[in-house]
Order: sequence, then structure tokens, then C-alpha cells
Amino acid sequence: MGLFNLGKKIDKGLDILDQAVPDKDKLNDLKYTLEQARAELLLSGKGSSITKITICGLAIVIIGVVSYTFLFQPQNMQNAKDYAYVAGTIMGLLTGGYLTGTSFKHSKWAKE
Repeated sequence: MGLFNLGKKIDKGLDILDQAVPDKDKLNDLKYTLEQARAELLLSGKGSSITKITICGLAIVIIGVVSYTFLFQPQNMQNAKDYAYVAGTIMGLLTGGYLTGTSFKHSKWAKE
């Protein structure tokens, strides 16, 4: 719940920046820096454990639903495949974002 409150506070801060900074180039630079910090925290900072749990949770749910359908309701297997495609796509996006954030955090460019 605290993560959602943080997002609202950051959005509120961005609104304040719109009013406080008259230079649009500087405003865009500040917004970019703030959004980059938010993404890094979500993907490789304290929020990364939530991302890991979400990825593992989705994998468990996908495997459980498809296995249950295969064993006990084989006539609904096509629906289970469609579900697995959609949930797998979401899981892939989360995994890609997490790996990108973690890789960037440990790369030589992040230290420059």
C-alpha cells in the first residue's frame, strides 16, 4: 500500500514542479531524473523484492492453473493456453524490466 502512496506523492511533486520551474528544458530534465529514480527503485532498489515476488507468484499461478486444467478439465485446455499467453506476457515484461534495472545498476556506465 505504501508503494501506491509513494506514486501519488511523486505525481503531486511533478505537478508542483510544473508550477515552480519556468524553464521548460530544466523542467523536463528534472521530471526525467525523478522518473528514472522511481524506475530504478522499483526495479533494482528496495522495490525489487516486490518485483521478484510478483514474477514468482505469476509463474506459480500460471503453472497451477494450466496443470489443474490439464489434469481435471482437459476440454478447457485452449482457454488455459490463452490465459498462459496473457499472463506470460505480463511476467515477461516484469522480468525484462527487472533484469534491465539490475543490469544497469551493476554496469560500468552507472558508475560514471
